[in-house]
Amino acid sequence: YITSGVVIAKDKEHGRNASIHRLLVLSKNKLAIRLCERDLYRYYKKAEREGKPLEIAIAIGLHPAILFSAAFSYSIDFDELSLASSLMNKPLELVECETVEIEVPKESEIVIEGKILPEVREWEGPFLDITGTFDIKRKQPIIEVTNIMHRRNAIYHALLPAGEEHKLLMGMPQEPRIFEAVQKVTNVKNVCLTKGGCNWLHGVIAIRKISEGDGKNAIIAALAAHPSMKHVIIVDDDIDIFDINKVEYAVATRFQGDKDLVIIKGAKGSSLDPSSGKGNTTTKLGFDATRK
Repeated sequence: YITSGVVIAKDKEHGRNASIHRLLVLSKNKLAIRLCERDLYRYYKKAEREGKPLEIAIAIGLHPAILFSAAFSYSIDFDELSLASSLMNKPLELVECETVEIEVPKESEIVIEGKILPEVREWEGPFLDITGTFDIKRKQPIIEVTNIMHRRNAIYHALLPAGEEHKLLMGMPQEPRIFEAVQKVTNVKNVCLTKGGCNWLHGVIAIRKISEGDGKNAIIAALAAHPSMKHVIIVDDDIDIFDINKVEYAVATRFQGDKDLVIIKGAKGSSLDPSSGKGNTTTKLGFDATRK
């Protein structure tokens, strides 16, 4: 597997996209790409409907700001490489590929050029994912490699599945999305996807309550903003959400199950949750552990 490759593609309508995808090496010029139903998937399906391959470039060995930006989820028109440039506080230098009309970061250690083929699928998986459990096998699209470029004495960067770097890159970019969504219904102090919840399935949010009901509104907004989240705890802004003992204290002293628990049955959950049901359905829980 290639685990740290940033896949860059272009679309005439939406512009450039950069995102991280796991890539199963099938042969010397074939890769299977795990495509979740996000921006690159939409680019690919659009090209597939037109009977065309989607040109892509895979950059490996990048500045951490580029990796973080590629993991960030926003609107389909958002250019992740422009975010990387802002985080680095300087223009991001790009160079043209040789066999595809894609630009990649100049300082990439390795660049793999290719095309995602239309109407071609191969088995991908199983793969040890962020939860430390195996994701399932699926039929996924195939990349035909057309060229490889690399620096002299190139450094190959790999993400260790379910390691700290993997969890950080998946979880941290979701926190601003949750913050923004909850901010629309109440005042937010901070958001944390917890380490114990694999930085993906569990969240804690500190709010500054304005009125009764803010805690439950925050629960609903948070679960909608990050559909993979299964359990979320809402606390007051005096609680340190990065200290699990303080969070547990809030649940112990400010929460009553018959009044403060929100239960949503049969909701769409995460494919990475090994306890989820058919079609990745799950029961989601929200704990309003704020003062009443």
